[in-house]
Amino acid sequence: MAGMSHTPALRIYAGPKALAHIRQNGLAPDSIRVIPAAAGGPKGLILGPLDRFIFGQWLPQSSQTVDLVGASIGAWRMATACLEQPAAALERLERDYIAQRFDPPPGQKRTPSWLVSERFAQSLQDFYGGRVSEVLTHPRYRLHVIAARGHKLLARESRWRHKPSHYLDSMVVLAPDAAWVAGLPRGKLPDRHDFLDYGSDHQARSRAWNAATAASQQLADEFAQWLDRPDPGRVQPL
Repeated sequence: MAGMSHTPALRIYAGPKALAHIRQNGLAPDSIRVIPAAAGGPKGLILGPLDRFIFGQWLPQSSQTVDLVGASIGAWRMATACLEQPAAALERLERDYIAQRFDPPPGQKRTPSWLVSERFAQSLQDFYGGRVSEVLTHPRYRLHVIAARGHKLLARESRWRHKPSHYLDSMVVLAPDAAWVAGLPRGKLPDRHDFLDYGSDHQARSRAWNAATAASQQLADEFAQWLDRPDPGRVQPL
């Protein structure tokens, strides 16, 4: 925990049923039935230490079936959690994701989308090749991959943003605190724009992303500390 920021990193949110459960019982790994993992590209990198703690240390203390639901990078995180030795596999996923390069072909300023997709597909093949059965036959985890095309949805983001509903009543959400994020390189989470902003300076981008993922160990440390003494006062309503 050396080097932990004085700014709290973790925010915990819960729906009304989940919060009532926490107040009465705390939060034990055998209470978990579903783990959703959102899309978000490089933003998902900061959840690496949390993933390694949850799948490497915390959830193995229980034995129930857990449905893992993911989209985009969330799907790769959840698929990797199904591999043997998940903590080591998740660490490799983080390392390989940061090492990605999408250099444009000679004579072009930007890499065409089809080439990005082709290179990323090859990266996935290199990572999961020969290990798909581990993902699909895990004795406890059931993987569900969400694939959707949301053409121009981001332009109407405020209209489509999910509002609290009864579907979130039993949900617990772990999220980074905005003030803590402000202390990361460039005052933000890693994102896809970094590929353009850093251009061909891959080392600078890698340094920034590695610094962000190293700092995010604080998220896992704070969650582990909270689990030891679950304080409902730290949990905010969804």
